[in-house]
Amino acid sequence: MGRRRSRLGRWSQTRLEPRLLNAALALFTGTLGRLPWRGAQRAGSWIGALGWLLLRRDRRRSLDHLAIAFPALSERERRKLGRASFLHHGRTLGECLALFHAGPEDLTRWVEVAGWEEVERARSAGRPILIVTGHCGNWELLAATINSRGLGMAVVARSLDNPTQQRLLAGLRERFGTTTIERGVEGAARRLLGALRAGKALGMLIDQDTKVDGVWVPFFGRPAFTPVGAAKIALRQNTAVLPTFIERRADGTHRATFHPALDLPDDPPDPVGATAAMTEAIEAQIRRVPEQWVWMHRRWRRQPPA
Repeated sequence: MGRRRSRLGRWSQTRLEPRLLNAALALFTGTLGRLPWRGAQRAGSWIGALGWLLLRRDRRRSLDHLAIAFPALSERERRKLGRASFLHHGRTLGECLALFHAGPEDLTRWVEVAGWEEVERARSAGRPILIVTGHCGNWELLAATINSRGLGMAVVARSLDNPTQQRLLAGLRERFGTTTIERGVEGAARRLLGALRAGKALGMLIDQDTKVDGVWVPFFGRPAFTPVGAAKIALRQNTAVLPTFIERRADGTHRATFHPALDLPDDPPDPVGATAAMTEAIEAQIRRVPEQWVWMHRRWRRQPPA
């Protein structure tokens, strides 16, 4: 009987949790999403503060990872940084909900763009463009900003486990012209190459340890398993790889910055070296505004053999 109850408990948990989360997202989108930009940010801050108090596992992971990345900081400083990260991600949620009711004209008020001449330089040279970034700042706002300027970027991303949430996220991206190419599904490689040949850009985030083809490169002084697909595409297609990041500013606006194209090791082609160069650019951005990265992610969950 006890085993049966246990099974029923697991069944109800796996069935109920996604439904409750979907209902909460629908409620938030219809309520918080209709708040003014600053109001959505404030509401998101409250959600982030609540998450810091309630999500003990994510809080502990964040503090453990901050200790790896910034060993010189005191425990008090790391706790302050960890809480700031939760507040940031809460604000990001509020902003993404607001994006469901926003248009391209709103982005010009919320986001300042710097370095767009790097995009024009790559276009003038006739090179395909690969936007490489990480989970820094509000990366969904970055994608919306890029395509509101007519770049025609498609993003390569893992599909979420919850189909309802995946449709919601894909719909948010499509609202601003961003196509999602789901990694690992049939025909993804063909769509990816087709986007480049059609003159569109690709956007890829390579700062997480996921179940894809990857290599070991340094990240905050420790080996980290990192997706190598972006490097292989860049070397094979001679793309201009533009490290691009968005960061939140003190006044609630954002700044999106396009950096010069990376000089990748291509004689001979070196995917590991290219991945290391991309990761180095991402690490530099995280060090600029460490509170705006996903410290709860298990970035070093795997380590290479001794």
